[in-house]
Amino acid sequence: MIIDVNQKKIAIGDKFDIHINETLTHQAATQLFRFLSEINLFEVNRNDAKFRIKKRWSWFKTTYDIYKSDNQKFEFKTISIWKHHYICQSGSDSYEIFGHRGRKYSVFKNKEQVAWWDKNCVTWFEGDNYRIIADNDSDFELIVSFCLIIDNSSSNSNDSNTVTFDIGNFGPEVVKFDSNWEPKN
Repeated sequence: MIIDVNQKKIAIGDKFDIHINETLTHQAATQLFRFLSEINLFEVNRNDAKFRIKKRWSWFKTTYDIYKSDNQKFEFKTISIWKHHYICQSGSDSYEIFGHRGRKYSVFKNKEQVAWWDKNCVTWFEGDNYRIIADNDSDFELIVSFCLIIDNSSSNSNDSNTVTFDIGNFGPEVVKFDSNWEPKN
């Protein structure tokens, strides 16, 4: 499946349109006037959030709590700041997110790759754009949540730029990007 996450910067927050195989299915928005970031992920035309993503206080490492509408709670945390390595425990499942050189990230569930995404290098007037390639049977909403967290944690909060350039990561990486990986249908 192909998931496009398109950010729209507004004066005091961010909104995201999420398309699955070119159909708008979800939207996300940052909550206004919060001390720590909070993002809600909705299905289109629904008022109740499927996922609530809340940033936790932390000095250096990214830590977020992800709340699913069925009251499940997941903890997303940094393993290595320098190598862009994150982990999220979901029941008995363990997700690892690896940053690669450039603007790519891979998502592994129980040591098996289930998705990857890339971010546009240049954006004009709008916010960031991500393209996620994922297995059809993956928990795509959770994977989108990971993408939103990394976007939120690395945001420079500069909403006034008309053109934004992102050269990406050029430092060390835990795992090299597998350009031969194909999603399961």
